[in-house]
Amino acid sequence: MVKFRLRKSKPGIGKARKSIAERISEYFAKRKKKKVEEILMSIIKKEPITVLPIKPTYTIIESYYVYEPFAKVNIVTIPERGGMLGYYVEEFTLTPEEHETLEKLIDILTEELEPTEAIEDLRSYVTKEVIRLANKYRSVFRLTGSRRAKILYYVERNLLGYGPIDPLMRDPNIEDISCDGAGKPIYVWHKKYESLPTNIIFNDAERLNDFIMRLAHMAGKHVSIAFPVLDAMLPEKHRLAATFGTEVSPRGPTFTIRKFREKPLSPTELIKSGVIDEIFAAYIWYMVEKRKTFMIAGGTGAGKTTLLNAFSLFIRPGMKIVTVEDTPELNLPHENWVQLSTRVSYAIIGQKTSEITLYDLVKVSLRYRPDYIIVGEVRGEEAFVLFQAMATGHGGLSTIHAETLDYAIKRLMSPPMNIPPAYMRLMNIFMHIQRVVKPKTPTKFKVERRVTVAQEVADYNDYRMVMRWDPIKDSHELFFKNSILVKEVAKQSGITVNDVIDDIQKRAIFLRWLIARNVLDVWEVARYIFKYSFDPYNTYKMAYEDLKSLGVDIEALIKA
Repeated sequence: MVKFRLRKSKPGIGKARKSIAERISEYFAKRKKKKVEEILMSIIKKEPITVLPIKPTYTIIESYYVYEPFAKVNIVTIPERGGMLGYYVEEFTLTPEEHETLEKLIDILTEELEPTEAIEDLRSYVTKEVIRLANKYRSVFRLTGSRRAKILYYVERNLLGYGPIDPLMRDPNIEDISCDGAGKPIYVWHKKYESLPTNIIFNDAERLNDFIMRLAHMAGKHVSIAFPVLDAMLPEKHRLAATFGTEVSPRGPTFTIRKFREKPLSPTELIKSGVIDEIFAAYIWYMVEKRKTFMIAGGTGAGKTTLLNAFSLFIRPGMKIVTVEDTPELNLPHENWVQLSTRVSYAIIGQKTSEITLYDLVKVSLRYRPDYIIVGEVRGEEAFVLFQAMATGHGGLSTIHAETLDYAIKRLMSPPMNIPPAYMRLMNIFMHIQRVVKPKTPTKFKVERRVTVAQEVADYNDYRMVMRWDPIKDSHELFFKNSILVKEVAKQSGITVNDVIDDIQKRAIFLRWLIARNVLDVWEVARYIFKYSFDPYNTYKMAYEDLKSLGVDIEALIKA
């Protein structure tokens, strides 16, 4: 209890004295101010990041919402960094009182959330519980109007989402999110603007370590000083790589998230963006249907898995497919599909009894009697098993990390893959995809992906060029005259080479029709491809006649 002493005022100085009421109200104002300061300090301690504001000198190039109206993205120019573009996130801010309400609501939620034996959709279940509690304590916390909406957004963001980086995870334009350590801005790879620094900075290494542990728990994995390297898959199939502490990264903890597309890119989207053209896509479609094998080579982030997924749509429906990957990234529309992924071991160092490798899975996949084996990326002894499988008539599709086709061949023949030269021709087609720099304006450039070359393997050291990308014209050219597979398929099927080429051209016309009708969605494209597989004559006829009605020069496409 606070006591106040009253004194009689001396003559002439009465005005300088404060009344009891004024002094009491000043005391409680100081208490309130102190409480606000305590709340603010607690927020600073709890908040793991600093969000830089947009300065008046910055120019906003583009703005869009990733969660309207709560989270907005601004692409800005940063004058002090030479006009470099930046990715600046704006979120509704909470007042100190709202922060306190948020913390209390989360505490109550964790206390009152009743566990159930089976929850089909955890996010929906928790969201319903949050709304229930918000209604229950509406009058206590004054959860009405915009205040309620803001607080519920932050509950969802922090409890079900990715906390401070949740807006980045929600942005469909972001492919990669990279944190190089505490005190440094998080970088993103934007589809339109490429590599950009954000205005989000983790305050210190301790907070960053806590966040990495949270990501590990979300992925169902463990990370610690004893196991400082993390390679995992987040619930939405985003790929996570991280280092904990300073054991392997002396400059502090780091993480990178490669975002997974719920809907992969379709062949028509790749054609429209110039990665491939219709005639090459049709050539691959025809060869995949004939169970010919191919391997995609390329560097990091070149688009190998994206291209592999798109070409996998050309497999006839009903075929048995087994995919083998380190981290599940492939997403196919086929029903007869078995997806296998590796498992790391957290056993004592030197003991690997619980580890399941790509090699183990490729061997197991043969027991499934697959028509096609798809290996996300070959890098070890599993390559030898894959080539053996192709020798027995299985269709084999894969990718390999290599900057050129020559290096890809050398990697396959070197340890630990050890593919004998005599086995090399079992991989029928090698193609290379890479990121190329193209002029956007006289002073600016943009990075795009292109399949630059495709070669058929006649034998070891005998590779036939069947497709080449012309960087000057930005166009692809297919050389049927060099193809040994066209002649081989014609002989096996009892038809002429011209019949094979005619079939490929019809498929190219069909793909052109899909683009003309703006059929780009991967599942819709797959449906049409399946329809073509079951009834090629009538499906092609429909597409041909519709293209003619649209005024498309079909003969020019065939000649091209």
